[in-house]
Amino acid sequence: MKHLIHFFYVVLLSCLVVTIIGCHKKLEDLGNKINSKQIELSDTSNLRVINVQQNGIDIEYCLLNENGQPATAFNEGEQFNFHLAITNNYDQDTSLYIVSDFLENPCLFMVFKNTSDTIGKPVSWNGMYKTGDYYNKLKKGQKWYMDIPWRESRGTEIPFNFNNLIRVFQHFFIGLNKPFLSKGTYFTEFKQEFCLGRYLPDPQYLICTDTLQLRINFEVK
Repeated sequence: MKHLIHFFYVVLLSCLVVTIIGCHKKLEDLGNKINSKQIELSDTSNLRVINVQQNGIDIEYCLLNENGQPATAFNEGEQFNFHLAITNNYDQDTSLYIVSDFLENPCLFMVFKNTSDTIGKPVSWNGMYKTGDYYNKLKKGQKWYMDIPWRESRGTEIPFNFNNLIRVFQHFFIGLNKPFLSKGTYFTEFKQEFCLGRYLPDPQYLICTDTLQLRINFEVK
């Protein structure tokens, strides 16, 4: 059993290294796209939520404090959540599927101290089922959202229990139980095209946003 647990954490560490490298590469590659739209929240502005409305898709991205309120400043030792929401506001009265490839984005929920200092992310993508409808269909006007805490421990239990993994649609994540952030300024940033589909996985039925560069600058006091 000890050897199995050791092997599990070696594999997890290897995945984290690959994820960090992949994140930097994805930011660099997508940064060269002409239609990339950058949206940034500053810790000194009055805005606390990124809202994007394009082609019938509404995207909402922010950080939530311990009271569940959008914020860009937190106390040292305070838990905070990454909040991502997608709403189907397509002009036709039809249900659409969320295309969930954004969950595999290595930069999703990644925290940086500066351009060369990667702090990490709260969860690690662990795999997915390839087929089936996993509750990712939205009626017109319906919103889906996910909240992931920075200090996430689900999936880290010993002995390992598959049922404790974090499940989002057909994707599975393992919490990384990150330590609370020390005082300082940070940012979280990822680039992604968000899509909804009438019939998955046929891409000719997709509606998509531009490639969005979403960045939130925040401070731990």
